[in-house]
Amino acid sequence: MQPTVRVGRSGITSGVIDEIKGQLKNRDAVKVKLLGADRGEVKEMAAELADRCNAELVEIRGNTLALWRK
Repeated sequence: MQPTVRVGRSGITSGVIDEIKGQLKNRDAVKVKLLGADRGEVKEMAAELADRCNAELVEIRGNTLALWRK
């Protein structure tokens, strides 16, 4: 599965959250690519995305994470 959402320099915006929530309504999982984030930021951002999107963090690989609909 390829990443369907990319988070850029602007970080986690309401637009990113809305996009992930919308995709989770139509599919069980969403893959997100965090562009320009270092390893410490990736874990924090992944946890924040999962919390704000009411999803479960399934996996983190490098700068890519997978979220599963609860």
